Amino acid sequence: MGILLETTPNLDSAVEHLAAASRHSLFALNQCCAMLRIMDVKLCCNLFNTLVRSITNYACEVWVDSKKIEAIEVVYRGFLKSLLGVRKTTSTSIVLAKFGKFPFEHFAWGQALLYYNRVSTITKNRILGKAWEAQLVMLAVGKKCWVGSMKKWLLKN
Repeated sequence: MGILLETTPNLDSAVEHLAAASRHSLFALNQCCAMLRIMDVKLCCNLFNTLVRSITNYACEVWVDSKKIEAIEVVYRGFLKSLLGVRKTTSTSIVLAKFGKFPFEHFAWGQALLYYNRVSTITKNRILGKAWEAQLVMLAVGKKCWVGSMKKWLLKN
């Protein structure tokens, strides 16, 4: 497991790769549940969280501001809608409310904020502390960086 890094300043291709891996994992999960005749909704959700969501969550702290996060949301919503047996056009709000869930993006931003707090307080002599310092320098000179994306999101929300 990993994410693809490129020379471009965004991680869109990495998110697309994770979405594709999630779709493959969801397909395998659906096949196994059908073969074993698993119909319990709670068990299916637990299996999804273990086998599929662990893929979608991978490094979400870093790529949460990607425009491709919708690809992850599609996998998440598609699973919930198929579990309920409703059409794809059914309101997402209703489906999420039925399961007591929030959009994936809310979870990802929560993880990013926890990571932000952890990294900002780490000692500067560690490699992660040095990466934090480099991010602050990039922010100071006006370059696009993860810390800048986080601060922008915090101000907006």
